[in-house]
This record gives sequence, structure tokens and C-alpha cells, in this order.
Amino acid sequence: MRLLAIETSTEACSVGLMIDGQIVSDHRMAPQQHGALVLPMIDALMSKAGITPSQLDAVAYGRGPGSFTGVRIGVALTQGIALGADVGVIGISTLHTVAQGVHRLHGDRHIGVSLDARMAEVYFATYAIKGNSSRVSPIEQERICTPAEVPDIEMIQPWVWCGSGAERYADILQPQTQGKPATIRQDAWPHAHDLLLLAESRYQTDEMTSADKAAPVYLRNKVAETTAEREESKRLRISGKRSSQE
Repeated sequence: MRLLAIETSTEACSVGLMIDGQIVSDHRMAPQQHGALVLPMIDALMSKAGITPSQLDAVAYGRGPGSFTGVRIGVALTQGIALGADVGVIGISTLHTVAQGVHRLHGDRHIGVSLDARMAEVYFATYAIKGNSSRVSPIEQERICTPAEVPDIEMIQPWVWCGSGAERYADILQPQTQGKPATIRQDAWPHAHDLLLLAESRYQTDEMTSADKAAPVYLRNKVAETTAEREESKRLRISGKRSSQE
């Protein structure tokens, strides 16, 4: 199994390859530099691994929610590479990927993810490990809301909070845990390593779609893209397709 992962939904620019269960990745904190960095990062990773896009089995991508521009970059590049390589795609929630990373790094089993959505709002969802699984599963479905509207979490089990929203609005979110203090994991960002772990499970159960159906999830509607944003998305689709055909 050979999977490529692209995650550009937040300040983190993260790409990774899974080849027969082994993962290599390139993860950088690079706000507003994704358009310039992500394709060279992918090319370098695949060159080092000695494979071409035509040898991939699928492309996994962070579908959002997150930065409008960042999500579009990831979707456009995924479509370009997957169309050129004639493979399917797997979209994974950015929040889900963050939660998987917190479990991988810290072993936490009950995780609330809150990403800063600007405009005094957060993207929010909760996840938990079920049984002996090594993958976190959704509990509270993702939503956009104000920090004060984040629902109470039953503290039957120890929960942790993570994400840029949890850090920024800690004083508001803390009371939402039944009055008990909750740990906040610092610097939790979506990482391609964790995107690959989640995508692997989807691939094994044949939960892929065709490249033309790769789609962003914003949670907040946006009326229109700027001309520059449309041109950047078009450029990345074309660049990805050319790269996959080389």
C-alpha cells in the first residue's frame, strides 16, 4: 500500500508517505507559505522514497475545516495529483487528524479539539478511543460555534483539550468540563503522519472517492473566492497533474 498525504488546512504545512506501513513525512509550521512550499515538499519526499505518483494507490488530504485558502490548496493539489495518477482520494477531517496526533504522542483516549476559526468562533469536535483500537473515533460531530457555546463534556473519563482554539480561549472553555480542570495539550497541529494512520483504515475498507469528488469542508460558508485565490487553486491543480505525469 502506497499512500500520499497532504494537510494544509492550518498554519502547519504537512505531507507524508506511507509505503507498506512505513511512514515518512515533512512537517513545517509555515503560515501563508503553503502554496510555495507544498509541491516541492511532496516532490522531495517522493524522490527520496524512489517512487512516482503513478505508483501511488491513493492520495489522502485534509478536507478542513480550517483556513479557507489552506483547505483549497490541499484539495486542488490532491485533485491534480490523483487525476494525473488515476487513483482515488480520501478526505480526512482536520480536527480528526489533530485528535489522532494527540493520542499518538500522549496516549490520551478522550480528546476535545478546538481550532481557532477567527471571528471569535472555534471549530470543535470530540474524539475517543473505543476498545482496543489505535484510532480515535468521533463522539461530538464537528461544528463551528463560539467558545461559550461549546457543549459540556461529561467527565466520567479524563478528557484533554487541544488545538489553537483551546489555547486561545482556555479561560472560557475550562468551565465546560463539569467544573473540573482539564489538561490542554499545547502546540497540537494536524500532522501528515496521523492523516496517514486514519487514511490507512479508510483505504482498507475501500472508503475512497474519485479525484473529481475531492471537496473541502468549511463549516462556515464563504460567498466568493478572490481572483488571486481562484488562480492559485487552478495553478496547483495544473502543477499537481503535471508532477504526477512526470
